[in-house]
Amino acid sequence: MLLVRGRLLYPTILLAGLAVLAAGWFFTTDPGGTSSRDRYIEGVIGRPARINPLFVAQSNTDADLVALVFDGLTRIDSAGRPQPNLAESWEISPDSVAYTFRLRRNIFWHDGASFDAIDVAFTIAQLQAPGFRGSPALAAQWQGVRTTIIDAFTIELRLPAPSASFLTRAAIGIVPEHLLVGLDAGALFDSTFNRAPVGTGPFALVGLTQNAVRLERHTGYHLGIPGLREIELRFFRDHAALLAALRVGEVSAALLVDPPSTTIVATLGRPVVLAPGTPLALAATELPLAGYTVLYLNNQRTPLNDPRLRQALAAAIDVPTLAAGAGIATGSAGDGPIVPGSWAYSPTTWPSVSDAWEFFDDAGWVTTEEGTRSRGDSPLTLQLVTNAEPVREALANLIAQRLSDHGVTVAVTALPSGELVTRLLGPREYELVLFGWETDIDPDPYGAWHTSQIAPPGGNVAGYHDALSDVLLEAARTTIDDAERLDLYGRFTRRFVETVPSIVLHYPSRLYTHPRALRGMFPGLLFEPSDRFRSVHLWKITTPE
Repeated sequence: MLLVRGRLLYPTILLAGLAVLAAGWFFTTDPGGTSSRDRYIEGVIGRPARINPLFVAQSNTDADLVALVFDGLTRIDSAGRPQPNLAESWEISPDSVAYTFRLRRNIFWHDGASFDAIDVAFTIAQLQAPGFRGSPALAAQWQGVRTTIIDAFTIELRLPAPSASFLTRAAIGIVPEHLLVGLDAGALFDSTFNRAPVGTGPFALVGLTQNAVRLERHTGYHLGIPGLREIELRFFRDHAALLAALRVGEVSAALLVDPPSTTIVATLGRPVVLAPGTPLALAATELPLAGYTVLYLNNQRTPLNDPRLRQALAAAIDVPTLAAGAGIATGSAGDGPIVPGSWAYSPTTWPSVSDAWEFFDDAGWVTTEEGTRSRGDSPLTLQLVTNAEPVREALANLIAQRLSDHGVTVAVTALPSGELVTRLLGPREYELVLFGWETDIDPDPYGAWHTSQIAPPGGNVAGYHDALSDVLLEAARTTIDDAERLDLYGRFTRRFVETVPSIVLHYPSRLYTHPRALRGMFPGLLFEPSDRFRSVHLWKITTPE
């Protein structure tokens, strides 16, 4: 499904199209002969372009490989909390602007060189360099951060202002100074390093062809020797080709597009053979996405500027049963702007469908003899637009039907995603829009719902303005006390459901198919598709089936 993360995005399947293979790739013979218990073969869409944590913003395949090859100062756990990684600990100054990281000793790059604070300072310097050719948003996160190397294994990072999300940003992969020193921004972007990367992560890249990449475990990995001896990612031009490979057993793992077809679900549990090797039975794990499908209500337009009417709409839609009614078999019902599984999540409930009639009446929208709702001489008629995607359109039509059952006339239109964004969401020229929002690792919903973000290009496309919500969001993004932030976000979530600026309908998920005998994978939120490899150093295939 189409999602938005602080900006409006096109469907993932389009972004994951086949990347152009750059000149200078190195080639090996096709690997073979490794037992299927030691060798993990997964299919992905697209070829890598630059396997470098500084340049992964637009390529899922690059991000997958970066997750396997590189490590950051911190690592993000399944709930979105930063945990120690290359840094074994850190201290935060009383004013919350200086972070002193103490690095682990005896960490080595895949080429055998020692890792130290120089590598950390060098990586940050590249993000801040004039002419940096990575994501401008990534560069902006590091502007104004000052680095001070205290000793070989201690480094201070000083921020221009307190930031509750800084430790999540510190999870960016560190690159080796000894291999990249002396390169300017352009040379770094075009460096052969990006096709033969060297990291400190659980797997080292040892072979790359036009069709696949092979990685071997890093036996000196600081979190323990990985259980899998080898990982191979095979490249496919599109989702259809990937599914075909999964069906015939060419690969034994793939992250499926949501929602999966019944044909693919039926494939799971069927033995496949990866020659040379033994048969493996497949299974699937549902991985929740860090995002939600939302019915945006334009709070700036009459009659949707009345929170009583917005409450009535939320009740009439009957959110808990909506996704199932539209044939969506994965994910869970929405109940607020922070996703379940996040450390900041607090459960709540939308108004009950049994109260919908009372809400409409209280808002002044009474039932006419024809069974429609009107206020005075004005019938309650709304326009609902969504992106032209079968699942999304089915959901929109069901919403229209449920509102019709309560006397609301709703006309549904489907538009191409780009047109919907530029014509309607961007300029806020709509009444109802069914779309999606993808959260960041840090759960801060400021960008989507704070009053300061109403004007384009801000992310508050619903035009929500509420003084109490603003105060809660402002406080939560500056304190570094997680308990205080949890309380603030819980209060914001309850206020959100009370005022109904929009209606969070569904938390989507994706199915990850893999060998049934795979152990050590711990499902958690997918902030990025590459997060499926969060615990890859613990993975192992126990016995052939």
